[in-house]
Amino acid sequence: MRRVLASRWTKVAVFLACLGPLECLSWRGLHRDLTANPIEFIPHLTGDWALRFLLITLAITPLRLLLRLPDLIRFRRMLGLFAFSYGMLHLITFVAIDHFFDWHEIMKDVMKRSFVTAGLTGLVLLVPLAVTSTRGWIRRLGGKRWQALHRLIYMSSAACVIHYLLAGKVGRH
Repeated sequence: MRRVLASRWTKVAVFLACLGPLECLSWRGLHRDLTANPIEFIPHLTGDWALRFLLITLAITPLRLLLRLPDLIRFRRMLGLFAFSYGMLHLITFVAIDHFFDWHEIMKDVMKRSFVTAGLTGLVLLVPLAVTSTRGWIRRLGGKRWQALHRLIYMSSAACVIHYLLAGKVGRH
């Protein structure tokens, strides 16, 4: 198993698998199969996958310890960046599809609806993590400061789970 996890091709396979939800969404869009309510379907799909990737990213460390597979760490950054990417797609669909770039309405929604505020908070907390995810940033910040910054993932995850729960998505599927 260790050899498989250490393989460059395994990382490529994981990367391609992470693109699966986006490919599925694109395929459904091309074939006009985005359900009867695409304005609801697209943000739900992108948001669900953002949360899944965020939780999978958090699971890497305990899994590598429990399963004694230290090479799992090779996938954590990529999975975290996919969580951020799907989160950004979720935000873009909220801004572009849900609100048609009506910034006044978007701000009213953020202020009025706590689940929108929680989701935006979770995504904003991921921005510094995505920006500083490279080896160069680890060097610039120093290991301890970089690690302290990346603990924001816990607050971001909590905000995203709150967003999910408050949006009434539990039991939706």
